[in-house]
Amino acid sequence: MAKPLVPSLPGTIIAGGPLSQSTIIEVNKAATKARAEFRRFVAYANTVKVGGSLAWRANNPGNLRDSPLKIGIVTGGVGVFAVFESMNDGHAAQRLLYVKKYGAMKVRDAIAKLTPPNENDTDRYLKQLEEAGVDLDKDVNSQIDVLMPAVAASEGVIAGIEVPRS
Repeated sequence: MAKPLVPSLPGTIIAGGPLSQSTIIEVNKAATKARAEFRRFVAYANTVKVGGSLAWRANNPGNLRDSPLKIGIVTGGVGVFAVFESMNDGHAAQRLLYVKKYGAMKVRDAIAKLTPPNENDTDRYLKQLEEAGVDLDKDVNSQIDVLMPAVAASEGVIAGIEVPRS
């Protein structure tokens, strides 16, 4: 009897149960096309996201650590991050957090809390946001529509390969 296949890269199954042998074959093929630093997967009920940045695989454009809207968690380079059902859900969670917890704060102060210097180059991050048109000295609420896409760009939402589950 042939030994069952296993994925050739680390990953997390969030929904849909164990991967079928045919899905594992396709995930392993996709893994060969992924950049070395992105060789991971997240499995959802109907698809497996292979490669790409953690922000893309987890549908988490703000790389949020936690949220009441999360459907699971994955381990990243510096801790655990929330996983969302869709990128739209990730955007909604990001907006909810920013408005509810940081809305009245100046953007620069909120970003210092969201991207602490012990994990990020906060000065570079702030410069990227400013270059994207975010006014760092205004409150988060007034900048939210410019801030969210700028954060997604800074966090590096880099697409990988989506493999349908079979």
